[in-house]
Amino acid sequence: MPSMKEWVTVSVEPEALEGARAEVESGRAPNLSVAVERSLISATQRRAMREYVEMWETDFGPISEEAREWARKELELPV
Repeated sequence: MPSMKEWVTVSVEPEALEGARAEVESGRAPNLSVAVERSLISATQRRAMREYVEMWETDFGPISEEAREWARKELELPV
């Protein structure tokens, strides 16, 4: 069963939508709603990953720069 979408109205600065609009214009997103939704999900995932890394480093010590570079490459993250 597909999830129900929640309709919301928000006000944002035009610059905040530039990336989402570029996603639509390039065809990587079918519409602005999808582009914004993906951006919100991505931000949530990045926040969770940062929290996980902080927990890891608290328990096991700092992650080496070599390991960080490997992870960035594997996850195709910007350097």
